Amino acid sequence: MTPWEDSVAELAKVMLALSVQDRAGKELGSAGTQAWVERTLELGKSGGCAFFAGNGASASMASHFSTDIAKNAQVRSMVFTDPALITCIGNDFSYEDCYAEPLSWHLRPADMVVLISSSGNSPNIVKAAKRARELGGQIITLSAMRPDNALRQLGDLNFYIPADTYGHAETGHAAILHHWVDAVIQVKTGG
Repeated sequence: MTPWEDSVAELAKVMLALSVQDRAGKELGSAGTQAWVERTLELGKSGGCAFFAGNGASASMASHFSTDIAKNAQVRSMVFTDPALITCIGNDFSYEDCYAEPLSWHLRPADMVVLISSSGNSPNIVKAAKRARELGGQIITLSAMRPDNALRQLGDLNFYIPADTYGHAETGHAAILHHWVDAVIQVKTGG
């Protein structure tokens, strides 16, 4: 069993190795987080919508942060975690379409799509990113595990942590999302 202190040290190492790249693969560092905050503030001013998607624990995060950005920053948001929606799309189309299809119904150009995948290779998340690109959405990705994962190549801003466990990937993604929401609120309120 890994001692608690070692687990925390490994998580800190993973978090400090955060990579934020643009669509061309250019490393942005903290400027990437600032760009995400600025895009979110503009989205809120324009009345656009932030859409969120993920699987498993990432779906829970999608739901959580869709609520947080709406409640705390007054940015319209939508999440596709309703069981009736997912099972309908899975049955009538395919599970791979469970996020891409609803994006086709709702996404307008310049809306934001936040996609969370620990592996970065979930077929339904990758397909959602491609559909969002076709529809003119701003794509934000959060991924982990392998640096060459498919999702990391598809966003306008790509947040990647080199976590090799789901626990560190999910904890890291939650921390990144909390930091983003807190930064949006701070800038918005002048705090």
